[in-house]
Amino acid sequence: MKVRSIHHSLGWIAGVVAVLWAATGFLHPVMTWTAPRPAVQAPPSAAIVIAGLAAPRGALPAQVSLLRRVEHDGRAYWQSMSAAGVIAIDAETGAPAPDLPAQRAVSLARHYAGVADEVAANATRIDRFSTHYPPVNKLLPVWEVRFETPEGLALYVEPGADRLAMTTNDLRRAQLAVFQNVHTLKFLEGIEPLRVTLIALLVGSVLVTTLFGMTLLIGARGRGARLWHRRLAWVAAPFVVAFTASGLFHLFVTSAPAVAPTAPAFFDVAALKDAPRLAGVDRADVSVVGDANGAPLWRVLPEGASAALYFDAEGRTLALDDATRARQIAGADATAAVTPVTRFSAAYGFVNKRLPVMQVGEGDHAAFVDLREGIVAARATPGVVAFEAWVFDTIHKWEPVADVIGRRNRDYLTMIAVALIAVMASFGLVLAAKRRRKGEG
Repeated sequence: MKVRSIHHSLGWIAGVVAVLWAATGFLHPVMTWTAPRPAVQAPPSAAIVIAGLAAPRGALPAQVSLLRRVEHDGRAYWQSMSAAGVIAIDAETGAPAPDLPAQRAVSLARHYAGVADEVAANATRIDRFSTHYPPVNKLLPVWEVRFETPEGLALYVEPGADRLAMTTNDLRRAQLAVFQNVHTLKFLEGIEPLRVTLIALLVGSVLVTTLFGMTLLIGARGRGARLWHRRLAWVAAPFVVAFTASGLFHLFVTSAPAVAPTAPAFFDVAALKDAPRLAGVDRADVSVVGDANGAPLWRVLPEGASAALYFDAEGRTLALDDATRARQIAGADATAAVTPVTRFSAAYGFVNKRLPVMQVGEGDHAAFVDLREGIVAARATPGVVAFEAWVFDTIHKWEPVADVIGRRNRDYLTMIAVALIAVMASFGLVLAAKRRRKGEG
């Protein structure tokens, strides 16, 4: 089959796909511009009054991964994270507090959004990912806190460790539904092999059609729609190749199972015999996790202090500090550099959700450790994954361009590029329709 025949045969499919993907690519910067932003990134202070602190007694799960002393509306509670989710009890009476997770979720959402108490809010537990709460947010279960505002502001928070997962509103929900269902075929997520295969075939048809079309440009003649299709192709075709090739690479690499944060260690709540005694400390962030041997490990961060204190199940002081604990969790040697991370950055992005963390090691060997939960929240991704991320950022998202001229100007340029692709493809579809009416192949 001749090059021209292949270009014409695939043109119908490739043209429609190119227009749809270009349109949703054009939408992406708009989504970024109009997305609601949290008022703050850092979680609220977790310091509580520690006078009378004692080991918990009450209806908590037998084994938990995280136990925290929290305060809400002037009362103290023990809040646990386990396979059953977030479960809380009254710290004084030991009585179950089933409404506390939802109540704290609303308080957390107000903190992150900067919304006043006068604005009504409703909290709903979310146990699975969806179009409105996609898997990129990682955290489950979470609470969707929807405020009664004109724009339908909603935040997804995880009250077990006070995390913010996502900020959205009615406009962004509609935009996400369009973008995900068209650009990534989200509606096929239940049958992932079909989704990946179909995207590969559709994007591949655009790439092949464009490459074959580029060989026809030299010496091509025509007028009307054919002339404009050819003129636009000289400019748009390189963008098509760049977007489709980098998109296919991204598809194949990211379709492999993602590396999840390390599973937290569970410990027996009954093994907690006594609480730490701290002279001169009135308020502190108090939590308990399992150590490498599955024994309870108290972590107490006094209010205003930069380093935490550690205690065993009997409340006895341990010769342990945050840096040593971070190295233990990361599996690093005693000489590995440890640096606090209090803001999201290019090295540790918002996609990881957890702050603050400790960076253990540097470069391709860096690990980011959440001391409160006792897990590795993220690791640097050397090899093909890191290369793919660089390719996608550079060729598909034009991040180096943004570094030079700013993100908004970069967005304008990418929107011009995808608009050229859509118009070029539209002229191609007009030509295909004319050939069909004439009975040509």
